[in-house]
Amino acid sequence: MIAAILAMAGALCLVFGARADPAPAAARPAAAAPRLATPLWSPRRAPMVLVSAVTAANLQRQLSGILAPFDSCVTVDGPGGAVATIGPGRALAGASTQKLLVAAASLGVLGASHRFETRAVTNAALHDGTLDGDLTIVGGGDPVLSTSSAPSTATAPNTPLSDLADAIVRAGVRRIDGALLADDSRYDRARAVADWKANYVTEGDVGALGALIVNGGRGDDGIAAADPALDAVQQLATLLSARGVELSGGASDPGRATSVGGRVLARVASPPLDQIVEQMLTVSNDETAELLTRELGVARARDGTTAAGTRVIVSELSRLGVPMARVVLHDGSGLAPDNRITCASLLGVVALGAQPRFSAILDGLPVAGRTGTLAGRFGGTTLVGRLRAKTGHIDDVVGLAGVVGSRLSRAERFAFLANGNFSTATGESLQDQTGEAIGRYLDEPDPRNLVPAPR
Repeated sequence: MIAAILAMAGALCLVFGARADPAPAAARPAAAAPRLATPLWSPRRAPMVLVSAVTAANLQRQLSGILAPFDSCVTVDGPGGAVATIGPGRALAGASTQKLLVAAASLGVLGASHRFETRAVTNAALHDGTLDGDLTIVGGGDPVLSTSSAPSTATAPNTPLSDLADAIVRAGVRRIDGALLADDSRYDRARAVADWKANYVTEGDVGALGALIVNGGRGDDGIAAADPALDAVQQLATLLSARGVELSGGASDPGRATSVGGRVLARVASPPLDQIVEQMLTVSNDETAELLTRELGVARARDGTTAAGTRVIVSELSRLGVPMARVVLHDGSGLAPDNRITCASLLGVVALGAQPRFSAILDGLPVAGRTGTLAGRFGGTTLVGRLRAKTGHIDDVVGLAGVVGSRLSRAERFAFLANGNFSTATGESLQDQTGEAIGRYLDEPDPRNLVPAPR
């Protein structure tokens, strides 16, 4: 291929040289023919053609060497199209890179401005500050409902549970002659995904799942709450008590829908979905990915299960033009070891991020040496501030997918996955080597150094 390009470049040099001065020889004074410092057939006369071919070939060779020992795939696309590919359609476990698929499907189905709502509903009458019956807190799947008093920001979205307590007080409630009940019937009550390793829950890697959770479904010890819906209403009861509201019946979780036909007394809405998606990608939030997956099941199939949600992810991304052949999803977070995605599907989602309605995808990618899961990575390299990518790592699985480049129009989109028997350190080394190889490709060499100067 390079030889053919050299031949073409030489031919072009001859043609353009012959046409450079069409004036007849008789019209020019006789002069000795100049001696060419650079031979006419030298590739130095068509350097950019060769830069593109040679550097792309070098990148392909380097990536093949880095990933050769493992079951892997890699794709690199530039503004002009494919630059390097190795098994782009190979189905592999993707770990947390899979959250990119959840992000794109959520933005496509729900919209960037979607907000999750937690409501206080009752069938009882309110007289002179006293509610004559129960008050039910209906979970709307808000993944960032929190007891934290920290203000919500674009980089740290937060729905303060205290805002719901304040809204209940503003509605005129001073006493509840009944119980504070939990209703998390919007999603199924499976608190974890069956395919997960047990230690993911017991060691606090992921909190308990449900349509009504607070603090990521975790208790004060950081471990998944046994009943996250009950924990949420207990936390709210404490906040109401601090505001002078008396509660005669305590807080409980009946384990079923208890708000049918009731009127909404108070509500609190989450930050917009685009902020939630950005935070999910930046810090690789497993609970958010799982709740978004179940919400997709509700939105398209009226079924708040993980299985329904994963089917929606596949169908929605297919509709959006993302290659989804051989993709099999068992969860949203990527923790399930039997998930299978492809580099082609990851690259398709990264490409969607260039569209305004999917901009949260690129905005949420961790930045090398600066933010999220890449804050402490790639230090001392030219990738700091230039590489933005979603990381992925579970046992025997590693991946990285995003963009390299300071400007989107010049950036290279890439994705890589590797499966095999390797340590965490080896997995991080694969991420480092792959990212740095792509970075070197972007740092194009001076054309004068591509081919030795004539002697």
